[in-house]
Amino acid sequence: MIDTIYKVLLTILNKENQGYISPEEFNLLAINVQNEIFRSYFNDENQAKNKANRGLTNRGYGNQAFHIRQDIGKFAVSADIAVAAGLLTLPSNLYKLEDRGITTSSGIPVDEAERGTISTLLRTESAPTELYPVFENNGNTLKIYPNTIDNVNVRYIRKPLDPKWTYTIVANKEMYNPFNGSFQDFELDYSEFSNIVLRMLSLFGLNLREVEVVQVAEGLKDKMNLKDN
Repeated sequence: MIDTIYKVLLTILNKENQGYISPEEFNLLAINVQNEIFRSYFNDENQAKNKANRGLTNRGYGNQAFHIRQDIGKFAVSADIAVAAGLLTLPSNLYKLEDRGITTSSGIPVDEAERGTISTLLRTESAPTELYPVFENNGNTLKIYPNTIDNVNVRYIRKPLDPKWTYTIVANKEMYNPFNGSFQDFELDYSEFSNIVLRMLSLFGLNLREVEVVQVAEGLKDKMNLKDN
């Protein structure tokens, strides 16, 4: 998908006399736009859930909350992580922990305790045990109580990988090369194609309609088919 998006972007910018965008510039914009769309899924899901709670949504293909959950679910990860002296280091690619996303090796949920309440909790009859463990969030580390727990399973939503259009120089021209080791396509669904292009164009001050983007993409596809034949 990334190569088609780059070609569509170059075609429209050239048509609108907006100049040339280098692969390096394109890659920076691609990272920014993909992250914007990815972050928007969580707000969209919340709004869709609120509509569903008010009976303002449809089942089946019209179930917006379900489709947004599918988009987010592509980034769902489950990992077993060791706990050392009660400390758990969160994965570097973590974006959000899932609700009750931490469980012990026995499958017991580790619930979050509010910061500042642990010291009081430890002195009561409700102190954490291996049957009722808790954790305290300290940025990129979690403090697990009791500290006898040495391994947990963490379910979380990871950050998307940064897209990167890679190339080889041929006759002083950048030629698309997806076999480069650092190549990375967009991780968003193909249904976001027009959304990605429109957002990237808006950074150049261009506000086009989706149908115009589709027409350019179809035109490029026809040219490629003629070339292949």
